[in-house]
Amino acid sequence: MPKVTRTIIPRIRKSFRERGVVTTLCRSFLLPIHLVREHLAAKALRNENENVVSEFDRAHGVDTDGKFDGWTYLSDLNIQSANWIDGNDYAAIEPLRFQQLMTSFDFRFEDYTFIDFGSGKGRALLLASESPFKRILGLEFAPELHKAAEANIGLYKSDTQKCRDIASLNVDFADFSLPAEKAVLFFFHPCSVRVLSLVVEAIARSLRSHPRSLYLAYVAPTSEQERLFAAAGFLEKIVENNEFRFSVYRALTKP
Repeated sequence: MPKVTRTIIPRIRKSFRERGVVTTLCRSFLLPIHLVREHLAAKALRNENENVVSEFDRAHGVDTDGKFDGWTYLSDLNIQSANWIDGNDYAAIEPLRFQQLMTSFDFRFEDYTFIDFGSGKGRALLLASESPFKRILGLEFAPELHKAAEANIGLYKSDTQKCRDIASLNVDFADFSLPAEKAVLFFFHPCSVRVLSLVVEAIARSLRSHPRSLYLAYVAPTSEQERLFAAAGFLEKIVENNEFRFSVYRALTKP
């Protein structure tokens, strides 16, 4: 469950950064109340849903589910990066949603590397392996989730798996240098706009250094994130799926 004492100071600092001093001071006295509510809600979920296993995990002999009602709280994990406060809690993507996303692409999968930014326990990596990508790479800053992903990669059972070159890296994706190869960059709403903007800037720099074909797929974007992508100047939206809430962008090779 969320660790109440660990979250108070980082959340106040984040509020200072994003909302300013006055607004933060007005809100700060309510923060302990919100955190206690989170604590009680998580405790109830642990009692009722801790042992619920998804159909995907049962079918493939893996453990990609979140811990409490499908969610794992980042405040429960031993994350060294200061960016953890800007991260979103872990939940595994629904297989049908991911499959719908894959149908948006019309290129040769064999020519592209799939990179998951915030890969958690690795469900998207496993789902991506059902397509013949050149290789598949997950970036996860929580060591516990990374270790689970590594175990799941080894345990995954599927007669239709087409890519077996799969790896999870225990890194903060804000510090990750993109490989100079064609790639699909996948995001399942992993972080705040502050961190996401750093990633978008890094993608632009990588493209300037090594022009190549890149696609960015974002699941569950907010309006603020959509504005960030639109203002980036090198991302062209080619797919917007309102039913499954994802957008796909094609990167201009010379931003």
